Amino acid sequence: MMAWRGVHVLVPLLAGCGVGCGPMGWDDGLPGVGVESQELDAGRCGGAPHRVGDASPNAPPGGGRPDLLVLGGEQLFYSADDGVHGRELWASNGEDTGTRMLRDVRPGPAGGTPRFLKRVGRQVFFVADDGVHGPELWKSDGTSGGTVLVKDVRPGPAGSAPDWFTELRGKLYFTADDGVHGRELWVSDGTSAGTVLAREFAPGPAAVYLEGLAVWNNRLVLVASGEHDVTLWALETSGAAQVLFRAPETSLVFSLTPVGSRLFFLVDPGDGIAALWVSWGLPLLSFPLRRFQGDYPASLTRMGDAVYFMAGAEGFWGGPGDGAHGGELWKSDGTWLGTRMVKDIRPGAESSLPSGLVVLDGKLFFSADDGVHGRELWRSDGTSSGTRLWADLEPGSVGSSPEQLTVVGDALVFSADTPQRGREAWLSEALPSTARRLTDIAPGPASSNPHGFVGLGGNVYFAATDGTGDDALWSLPLRATPRCLEAVAAEAR
Repeated sequence: MMAWRGVHVLVPLLAGCGVGCGPMGWDDGLPGVGVESQELDAGRCGGAPHRVGDASPNAPPGGGRPDLLVLGGEQLFYSADDGVHGRELWASNGEDTGTRMLRDVRPGPAGGTPRFLKRVGRQVFFVADDGVHGPELWKSDGTSGGTVLVKDVRPGPAGSAPDWFTELRGKLYFTADDGVHGRELWVSDGTSAGTVLAREFAPGPAAVYLEGLAVWNNRLVLVASGEHDVTLWALETSGAAQVLFRAPETSLVFSLTPVGSRLFFLVDPGDGIAALWVSWGLPLLSFPLRRFQGDYPASLTRMGDAVYFMAGAEGFWGGPGDGAHGGELWKSDGTWLGTRMVKDIRPGAESSLPSGLVVLDGKLFFSADDGVHGRELWRSDGTSSGTRLWADLEPGSVGSSPEQLTVVGDALVFSADTPQRGREAWLSEALPSTARRLTDIAPGPASSNPHGFVGLGGNVYFAATDGTGDDALWSLPLRATPRCLEAVAAEAR
């Protein structure tokens, strides 16, 4: 499948028309481009980006390469490496003095290597290896004393290697191998006594591979791949289980996507070509909707009562996709007639390759390349006429290639790459013609490559580099208002 560069987004004029001003917003009834952006000084309408922890003696030098940013309670959890303790779990309340390592899980430069951070209530679960118990289930309440091993599921240095963290009704479900039952489904309430085997799909140490855990209508759904078949299960919290779909052992069942009363999923019977299936919650009500040539359908995303996705692209190994339309935006409401292409954004066999699908204010935002404007930011209401270019941020055929699209409050935050500023953080609001650059952390055409956006207390936090070292943790207030941007635009005229 074809690859593309990152993301670009520029800022629109909210009032009047200045140099480079084009159609203001596609909600105004004008055809074509939603935003012809002009770069405005976002710092005039909010605050400058701030490197978190610089004034703290406990902050990791060089930034510590923060990763896996997760919101937990009133603070941010993430992994970082200070160059002394190795990669460990850190937390920050946004203040320099409130940024600190929570616990040295594995003393020495190797570090505990926390991963799979998952918030459940006011605590965060994660996997770490303390060098004694192997990779096991840990939790943290944001304090040093509250960062502890939950349970040694598999005694000894091998560890149970928990995976597929999923929250349901205040409990954590995950897969783990205790060395006796093989890899099975477990559940935890955060205590050692309350961390137990939830269901054994293959009695004894028999091999079974569990994946795709998701929550659907207060039930847990997952895929169990065994020696003889592949089964899609639905589990009640009471322990009752139901088979929704079963396929031969050569099949792949993946991308479980709940949409109201329906569960969408993909099935590859073993020939490298996937079909979109839907289940209505009963074994006899699971059926295929459409088979897609080429690459697997990707980025299945719920909006309203339908699932949206990219399909029809050329296969990973060069297999032909949709020879008439290429990889484009599709939708399905769970019926055969309702499974259709939304729009051929790049007419003909070439692909627009929609990616990064997210929903904001009932509209679908994504990155796509129409062959004219390059890869830019698009918006769709689910209809062909309502699927339009939202912002032409880097005019010309190269485009700005939006990436890391993340909804923070009532705004869309993402990274974008322009020749003048490199790849930096940008913001677009659901209202027409509001997009602006948030940062220029790496000055000039250099790129700070921001990623991992998380909102907390009116700020957005992310990892980025100023060009002088490794990634560090940054914060930025999102205080800009249309009135402020309108005033700056007026000054620019």
